[in-house]
Amino acid sequence: MTEPTRLDTANLDDLIRGIDAASDDPLERLTSAVLTGAHMDALVDHLIGHFVDAARDSGASWTDIGQCLGVTKQAAQKRFTPGAPRLDPAKGFAAFTERARNVLAAAHNDAASAGNPEVTAAHLAAALLDDETSLATLLLVRQGVDAAQVRRAVAQASPVVDGEPLDLVPYDSTARKALELTFRHALRLDHSYIGTEHILLALLDVENGDGPLAAAGVDRAALESDLRDVLAAMTP
Repeated sequence: MTEPTRLDTANLDDLIRGIDAASDDPLERLTSAVLTGAHMDALVDHLIGHFVDAARDSGASWTDIGQCLGVTKQAAQKRFTPGAPRLDPAKGFAAFTERARNVLAAAHNDAASAGNPEVTAAHLAAALLDDETSLATLLLVRQGVDAAQVRRAVAQASPVVDGEPLDLVPYDSTARKALELTFRHALRLDHSYIGTEHILLALLDVENGDGPLAAAGVDRAALESDLRDVLAAMTP
């Protein structure tokens, strides 16, 4: 039997310490734990999906793939064939597109490398601009947003803590709120996925005129108008 590849991951004690350090409120800690678990589950699902795609490209059948996963051919095909599932916030980050998940990963990496104790909505805003081809970046560029200016503002506003950096930095309350609001915007726009554009709209909500995007001159009404124009042009 093939032995599993060992991966360097945060251990349970590190995760508990990180969440405990982020808040004294038991319910906020629980919310952080749920979001952190969902984030890790989404990464695992994406990892498996990557190698399912590779197996399919090499000629493997859905029957063979199902046997590797310990499920039926139909279950494997249903799970890993792209579709348009109904949005369910209880499923965590499963509805996030790959680009949207990359934003979350970049925000965590930025906070960790800078020694910041939490991932904030500002980290998410800066991470949105990492992918120059994403819809969110397209909308921000249309408004003349300077990516370097946003990143500088985030760096200046983010506290640095002493000691060893956390392996997995927890979300703060503003970031958690933004992630919750992404579902509301996707449903409002009748979308079955969470994309970078939904993260952008949610961040503008939590900033409420006071944050790096607002400071960069983002006009919410104009941005939403541009978004609807772009989406209309993309619809066959």
